[in-house]
Amino acid sequence: MTLASGQGPAGRASLAREALKSSLFYLFCTGLLSVYGTEVCPFIESLAPGQLVSILAVALSLGFALRWWCIGWLRLQEAARPNEVDLGRPWHYLRVDFCTWIAIGILVTAWNTLNYEFPLGSGLKVVLACATLGMFTSASLALDVERDLIRRLSADARMNVLKRGRFLSISTKFLGFIALCVGLIAVVLLLLIYKDFKFVIDRYASGVPFKFIWIVQEVLFVFATLLTGTLIVIRKYSRNLQLMFDLQLWALGSVQQGNYNASVPVVSNDEFSLIAERTNEMIAGLKERERNKTIFGKYVNSTVASQILGQAGGADLGGREVEVAILFTDLRNFTPLSERCTPHEVVEILNQYFSLVVHEIHRCGGEVDKFIGDAAMAVFGLGGGANPCQDALEAALAIRRILEVINRELAARQLPAVDNGIGLHYGQVIAGNVGSPERLEYTVIGDAVNVAARLEGLTRSLPSPLALSAEVYIKVNEQARAGLIHLGEHALKGKAAALPVYGLATNNGGGL
Repeated sequence: MTLASGQGPAGRASLAREALKSSLFYLFCTGLLSVYGTEVCPFIESLAPGQLVSILAVALSLGFALRWWCIGWLRLQEAARPNEVDLGRPWHYLRVDFCTWIAIGILVTAWNTLNYEFPLGSGLKVVLACATLGMFTSASLALDVERDLIRRLSADARMNVLKRGRFLSISTKFLGFIALCVGLIAVVLLLLIYKDFKFVIDRYASGVPFKFIWIVQEVLFVFATLLTGTLIVIRKYSRNLQLMFDLQLWALGSVQQGNYNASVPVVSNDEFSLIAERTNEMIAGLKERERNKTIFGKYVNSTVASQILGQAGGADLGGREVEVAILFTDLRNFTPLSERCTPHEVVEILNQYFSLVVHEIHRCGGEVDKFIGDAAMAVFGLGGGANPCQDALEAALAIRRILEVINRELAARQLPAVDNGIGLHYGQVIAGNVGSPERLEYTVIGDAVNVAARLEGLTRSLPSPLALSAEVYIKVNEQARAGLIHLGEHALKGKAAALPVYGLATNNGGGL
């Protein structure tokens, strides 16, 4: 990872941009300090322009070299910890820049004191000017570093080790900067006004004419310079805040669209870091819930899983009354096949068969309730549907056609063919959680389930592999009924009276 070290083409380009930007800042500030010195300090005004510019240029060059050495040392420290991201990085850069400017002010003062008997008041004015410019330039460059850090962290999908610093709220940082700006602007303007008033008094006492517009121009120039610096810093700060807001909204929008791999980068030690952490925790929780729902849906149909997870008492015992169509299917001739195969091959064949069965049941709007060995039970109508009986019949016919695919593959492996029986019934059941508070199963229970199971067992003695009750027969459409025949009335185990049973007109399970 090269977030901090500046390695690679992107890192080198970032270093080059930072060096160019800071160089231009220092060059521009050389001119500003020259103008400022002549405006607020009579002693500096007495120096020749070339002499003043030379002194400031040398001091700023030394300060820039000192700054670059300190920045290089910081980068070496960051490169030594490639997997760690220091959230205090912008603050470190700000301190280096600001201290460099103070050092420049002290250097200029010391040089002028040794060579030109610089007055103490003039020296303090120079230090104040350097501190003022340093506040603006260091804050501006630090905000650029922060913006670069935000972008790199947001582009890195890996979780990084974050080095924390002192928590400082957004309001505290903003109000602190504003208070410092106002204070420094007020001091600089007071010094300027004091110098100009002294100038006016001296001119008036000596009878030398002057124009008041000169004073107004000086005050407006200095005020405009300081105000411009303040607005630039505020603009960059608000731009960084906007970027963090955009990242937050992007992450929330991604989650809304189902992307639970999105995250908000933690890039500060303020309220945004708290919001980012809480948002990431929320996304992680939603991701885990979706994972549980997906896994749960492999045991319970996704529609049912959503209903259970969406209910406050989803894990409570009990259920609801509902009229549904029940489908039971069981493989036939599976014992001879099992004798010819290893246990692993048996499971492989069953999984292949049940995968096709489940696909067709879901395609027809049904929900797999359970698997019992080589048998399966499905329910139609739990999640709605115009005609659960018609859906169940279509699924049953599709399951019959699945046998053709399975038997072709078995024949290719020189294994015996298999068959199946299917029973369909429609009636009222209880759908809900059954078991104990420690171990639950979502299923349907009722006499309709027993009847469907008995009908499936009855197919062993019927000419049709599919047996339907009269309740299903009367609810399917006319085209479906045209492919069915009445197989007589049959006594089912547990039933006092014989029930009319319907089956396929042909024994090939063709479509209706």
